[in-house]
Amino acid sequence: MEKPLFLEEQQVGQRRMLKTILITTLFGTGILGFWFIRLGYSRKRVTGEVFSDPAFMVVVLLFLAILTMVIVINSVSRLQTKIDKDGIYVRYFPYKKRWEKISVSGIHSYRLRKYRPYREYGGYGIKDRRRKGKAYIISGRTGLQLHLKNGKKILIGTQKKQAIIYAMDKVMKGKKTA
Repeated sequence: MEKPLFLEEQQVGQRRMLKTILITTLFGTGILGFWFIRLGYSRKRVTGEVFSDPAFMVVVLLFLAILTMVIVINSVSRLQTKIDKDGIYVRYFPYKKRWEKISVSGIHSYRLRKYRPYREYGGYGIKDRRRKGKAYIISGRTGLQLHLKNGKKILIGTQKKQAIIYAMDKVMKGKKTA
């Protein structure tokens, strides 16, 4: 197997992971607080006995399990991009385990561009918007925009701007960029 011209692996940024954990924690704490108050007032007292209620303990354990799952998924998520003479390969682990191949012969044009993940695509991840096309975004605001011969668009987020353009120039052999 030949060495790829470009290889990049991106992970979820610490800042975004902290935001996700904070939002999940606040949401869960709000639910638990509501549950605690509801149980306490329904018994006409707020005592330590509320914590011995089996339903309350199930909710607490469920919240902790969901929080742990969010943390684990965010910490193992990664966007992998590989470019070789045959095409561009993309996968977003753990959501998409197989490589998706974008054939060089199917690419009409390409360019590096800045984008706004939330405004244009509704956030990070694998996004498919009718007007904007498909996007693979894990962090940052710069990506490789591909215009395919079939009219579709694909955006691949990158942190290695010069390296990805260099690899694309080599693969496309000076083909006009949009």
